[in-house]
Order: sequence, then structure tokens, then C-alpha cells
Amino acid sequence: MRNWLATLRDRASDGRVMRFARHEDAASAIEFAFIAPMFIAMLLATLQIAVIFLAQSYLAAITDATKRQVLTNKTSTLTAAQWTKLMCSETNALFNCNNYIVSLQLAPTTSAGITSALPQFDKNGNLVSTPPIASIPPSTTGAQVLLVVMYQWPVIAGPFSTGMLGTYFGTLPNGNFLLSTTEVFQTEPCTNGCP
Repeated sequence: MRNWLATLRDRASDGRVMRFARHEDAASAIEFAFIAPMFIAMLLATLQIAVIFLAQSYLAAITDATKRQVLTNKTSTLTAAQWTKLMCSETNALFNCNNYIVSLQLAPTTSAGITSALPQFDKNGNLVSTPPIASIPPSTTGAQVLLVVMYQWPVIAGPFSTGMLGTYFGTLPNGNFLLSTTEVFQTEPCTNGCP
């Protein structure tokens, strides 16, 4: 310890330490070293939020376009595979067609019915069950329909995702963000022999 203090005293006497302490460029470098990690973390968090909002908006647009097929009584004979193909025809980017989680049912009227009409996840965020896609029969008064489309969006976990800012955007235990769009609507009345 004494050797180190002696060396520091010797260098201070020839002015090197004092010149470094008074040098303006060193202060800027130190300030940048303190601020840069926080700035980069906020930039990455903002980018992640923007991507999630973009994906949610795109999922809502796909769901709305698909909803029109149900609304106009064109899907009463579609199977689950044909429904997935219909959703994929509306998808141009961002999503993998095989990962859609879709529930199409006549609108339930009880809370238990609503719970059973929604996809279920386990405690690890894995999909346990999805209600089968129901055939919506044409109705002269119009049928009330519940359409739920979900997608597990992968969250990019960078070095700052759970670090300094404590931000993490995954809503499922498996780290993904669950995008969800729900449409409740009434089909058009079928008056002239719908398909």
C-alpha cells in the first residue's frame, strides 16, 4: 500500500495526475460511460414496445378481415383446416400461420360459457386446449358470434430486459407476449338462402 501511495505522490508531483483530473475530454468520456447504458436500455425497450404494438395492430387487421367472412355467412361449412387457410390468406408478414390460436363460437351467455370458449394455458404458458372452431349456421335473425384470435409473440430479451430498468415484456411464463384480439358481433340475417 505504501508503495502505491508513494508512486501516486511521485506522479502527482510531476503534474500528470493533476493534468488528467483537469482535462475536459476525460469528463465527457466518463459522463458518456455513465449515461450510455441507460440510454441504450431505454432505446431497446422503446423498440420492443413499438414492435409489440405493430404486431398487435396487424393481428387485429387480420382478425377483422377474417371476421367479414363470418359476418356475411360465408363460413358455415368451413372446417378448422379451411379456417386456418382462410386466416393464412390474410397474413402477409410477421406471423407464422401454424401458430395462430383461434376460437370461433356462438357467443356464450354465461361466465362459465365464456371461460370454456377461450383457449386455456398452463402455468408455464403452454397452450393446453383450444375450443374447436364451431360451424356458425346461417340464421334468419343473425347469430351472435365470439371470435378470439391469439398469437404468442416472441419477446427479444436483450441484456437490459431484466437488468437495470427491470423491464420485461413477456406476459406468459414461457417469455412470450400474448397478442389477443376478440371480436363479438352479429352475423347478417340470412334472407335469400345463404350458402
